[in-house]
Amino acid sequence: MAECEETSEEMPVVDTLAALEATLGYAFKDRALLERALTAPSFRATQGAWDNQRLEFLGDAVLGLLAAEYLFNTHQNVGEDVRTIKRSNLTSGTALARLARRIGLGAYLRIGLSDKMTGGVNKDRLLAEALEAVFGALWCEGGIPVARPVFEALLRLEEDVPEAGLQDNNPKGHLQEIAQRCAWAELPAYELVSASGPDHAPVYVVRVRVEGAREATGEGTTKRAAMVNAARRMLEVLKADGIE
Repeated sequence: MAECEETSEEMPVVDTLAALEATLGYAFKDRALLERALTAPSFRATQGAWDNQRLEFLGDAVLGLLAAEYLFNTHQNVGEDVRTIKRSNLTSGTALARLARRIGLGAYLRIGLSDKMTGGVNKDRLLAEALEAVFGALWCEGGIPVARPVFEALLRLEEDVPEAGLQDNNPKGHLQEIAQRCAWAELPAYELVSASGPDHAPVYVVRVRVEGAREATGEGTTKRAAMVNAARRMLEVLKADGIE
């Protein structure tokens, strides 16, 4: 698909990527696309290479579409809210990082010193973004006909993960599902309580409030992480009250 224009003459072909292609079940016509999908911004900062952020942006939308299509075909007798939550479960950063680990994606990532000093290729964010970028690259190779079989193959890897496990990995979605199932007047509300620490190591605190004047707080190095941790703690509060 020419409009993607993600090829790069500067990027060499890497033969070792054949093993990853075998895992994905697709051999790229343009290997440079795949290599770019595996290149974190931190590597670009030190090596001057192209990074995976444009492909990650595209891949995020591709995964959302593929997940929606899958749920449209397989979950016909449930409400839209349930499908929305399940789509969130399938495409959450935690779920994508877990899938990336299961296919050994970290072994192929190119990262810079800043990432190497803060968790390396095992960081959820790097793994999730790289997997999204891979789907962006697949889309550039041939759209849905290329991306869908890979998505379905990876989805089969999740079939042995219990639904409860998926909920644990998406506490915000699980909390919203409870709110809808219990017909609460309002959905969970999140607010930023504080932001502190230096620029390179910020600490955010977020509070979540739900029906019954219940509230819980969570911390994280990003606002999103703090929200997820707040939701996870709220689920513990609700469980203690007999609501799961």
